[in-house]
Amino acid sequence: MKRRTLIKGLLALPLGPGVLQPALAAARPLRVGVDACPYCNMTLLDARYAAQMVTTTGKVYAYDDVGCLLDHVLGYGGPQATPREMYVADFAASERREARFLQVEQAHFLFNERIRTPMGVGLLAFGSAAALEAYLKERPQHAGEKLRWNELLSRGRKRPWVPGYGR
Repeated sequence: MKRRTLIKGLLALPLGPGVLQPALAAARPLRVGVDACPYCNMTLLDARYAAQMVTTTGKVYAYDDVGCLLDHVLGYGGPQATPREMYVADFAASERREARFLQVEQAHFLFNERIRTPMGVGLLAFGSAAALEAYLKERPQHAGEKLRWNELLSRGRKRPWVPGYGR
């Protein structure tokens, strides 16, 4: 078969969504105690609160707090970066030394300023609404607002998430 005919044949095939799109890079493992947040410059000490961004150029940034990722994406500080993918650690499924990441759009967030997070933001991410509810059953004192990623971005446009940082 001639090369031109082969290429025409391949181009004529019906392809499902995403077949020719580049695959997601997937979050890389954190180096707890080594990685530093590009927004606040703190060393990541607890992977349960972590977040991660993969830029359009393939650079990976690790954050010690979901609020740092939010503020960086919203332009309040940190190095210039255009996100291609963003991940947050599933608080219920992660451990102090190892994060189990999920894409930000899949996460269910709990916001309560009394929850102690590395930067004092008070945001926790969960892989499902059921996991969030199970956490609240164990810790009813942490009851707060249940939010999704777009709602976090909307609030962040009004003021930075990280207290004392930003504009």
